[in-house]
Amino acid sequence: MSISVPAEISAAATLIQFWNASINPGVWITIFLVFIITINFCGVRLYGETEVVFASLKIMTIIGLIIGGLVIDLGGGPNGERIGFRYWQDPGAFNSYLVPGSAGNFLAFWKVLLSAAFSYGNIQVVAISGSETREPRKIIPAATRKTFFRVFFFYVLSILIVGMIVPSNDPSLSISTGTAQQSPFVIAFTRSGVSVLPSIINAVVCTSAISSGSACVFIASRTLYGLSCDGHAPKILQRCNRFGTPHYAVGLTCILMPLVYLNVANNTSVVFGWFVNITTVAGLIGWIVIEVTYLRFYAGLKAQGYSRNDKI
Repeated sequence: MSISVPAEISAAATLIQFWNASINPGVWITIFLVFIITINFCGVRLYGETEVVFASLKIMTIIGLIIGGLVIDLGGGPNGERIGFRYWQDPGAFNSYLVPGSAGNFLAFWKVLLSAAFSYGNIQVVAISGSETREPRKIIPAATRKTFFRVFFFYVLSILIVGMIVPSNDPSLSISTGTAQQSPFVIAFTRSGVSVLPSIINAVVCTSAISSGSACVFIASRTLYGLSCDGHAPKILQRCNRFGTPHYAVGLTCILMPLVYLNVANNTSVVFGWFVNITTVAGLIGWIVIEVTYLRFYAGLKAQGYSRNDKI
């Protein structure tokens, strides 16, 4: 997960350029790095409180965008145009890649798979936070069950709305700025005559990137701490500061952070693409390992006559 931090900071640095592209991205990168490191060294309480603030902003924004998207789709925008599912017929719900037709649609699916998987990268934070949660046997299962509904509402429903209000061949989708100008919601609202959203969405997405980077440090450091407690990593990683933070584990997690300064010598959106590809492939491998591990664990329980409901 530590390699995900440069990706998130690269995204934040790219988004900041929406307002002022004249400032060297290294300035913003340094500010974001200091913020993320400080949050993770100051204890889980401060980390949790900042995540609550950032999560609240994200939730309010996505709910507003979903409602606004429905209003536009049903003809409630300034231009009064009702869209419905028109764009699913012309130009079609799928775009092609490299070649036309069904083969191009198939290739387009695989082309966007890494970007789609990247969006789900930190979903395991619910389980990892159990070690620092009161009554984890009660809270973690409840939070895990709610994750399905959150994914459906905030991810699947928002993607459905976007597919309804923006045609797949809209030229604005190909803009390589990496800022809010490329957001399908911004494109949809602009097409309908609403032009005040880009700055708002850009600000919220920027805070989301910083929040996700902080979560990556939290996940990676607690994983190292857990490995150390189980004897699979050096014992020094178990040491905690006065805030209860495994500071050596956090420090080791931050080693890869300077890679984000590649943005200074290269285009920030290009560097972000590099990190997204690296991070997503690593995350997919991690998910496969987690799945195989769980299946073998579950098989071991059955072989010994235990049920998943038994407290072991």
